[in-house]
Amino acid sequence: IAIFISIGYLAQLIPWVYVDRVVFIYHYFPSTVFMVLSIGYTLHILTSRFKKLKLLPYLYAVFVVLMFVAFYPVLSGMAVNPRYVYNYLKWFESWVLI
Repeated sequence: IAIFISIGYLAQLIPWVYVDRVVFIYHYFPSTVFMVLSIGYTLHILTSRFKKLKLLPYLYAVFVVLMFVAFYPVLSGMAVNPRYVYNYLKWFESWVLI
């Protein structure tokens, strides 16, 4: 299963690696299907091997929803208080959020 997911991901990604012009995010979107599958498969493997991690998928889902709620205003183009962005969302100096 992991090999199938990896081949699918690389088949969608490799054609865009050597393009020497600007490649936009929509070229990466077909790869996200395989990223979601790999995250799900990884969580499945971890929870089946380590019984103590049975809550991990639920914690991950809560984390994803919280991050979506936190970043949605900026990513959707809504007017946001710049202090909120610089204090809470700008985790790396290279990120341009405003």
